[in-house]
Amino acid sequence: MNILRTIVNFFYEIFFGCSHDKLTRPFTLQERTYKVCLDCGSHIFYSPITMRPLSAREVRRMNAIQASEVKVMPSAPVSPSIMQPSESKTNAA
Repeated sequence: MNILRTIVNFFYEIFFGCSHDKLTRPFTLQERTYKVCLDCGSHIFYSPITMRPLSAREVRRMNAIQASEVKVMPSAPVSPSIMQPSESKTNAA
């Protein structure tokens, strides 16, 4: 009976995909709140305010907002160039 159940589950996953029965608790990383399916590894995004799953439209909107953000990175400090003694003599002449 266990073999029959395994075969049925195999074909179910082929035709219908993962049922996402085994999920982690919601957690937030890099400003995104989601659960992870322990069977297939897919992310199910959650609203951190209402703690409910986001619709596909809300996920697309979240991705578009994060993609349009401009992140300004400070440039590396420029160290003054050190002149070698031979260059200082030629420049002085």
